[in-house]
Amino acid sequence: MNKKGVIGLLLVIVMLSVGTLLITPTITKNQGSELAMAVDNLNPLVKVQTVYGRTNSAVSHTTGQMGEDVYTYRVLTSDGQGNQRWLTFTADHRLKQRHYLKIETKGQNVNAWEAVSTTNVPRNVQEVLA
Repeated sequence: MNKKGVIGLLLVIVMLSVGTLLITPTITKNQGSELAMAVDNLNPLVKVQTVYGRTNSAVSHTTGQMGEDVYTYRVLTSDGQGNQRWLTFTADHRLKQRHYLKIETKGQNVNAWEAVSTTNVPRNVQEVLA
């Protein structure tokens, strides 16, 4: 293969790689699977952001490997700009329903969450999640 062929092949590989990184957040959005979470977590183009959600009933309750309770929740979230998406995460206890959560997320991957009072949730987010 000549030098132009190698450069062309490398260019195609780079373009496909960047294209994949750009399109995967669209594909993984609202997906609660472990694969979607892992892909978003590894994608350097997906930024960490804070979103807010409102608790609902757990979608499942299982027992972990050490005998602990594991509750899985799927909540509608919104950021300060009104962008919405569904996130799935686990908790080691049952959450009170209709309470606000502040969630740190990287795409579909939930890094951390905490319960917050209504006064700590932006007004436009409260309107979206009401």
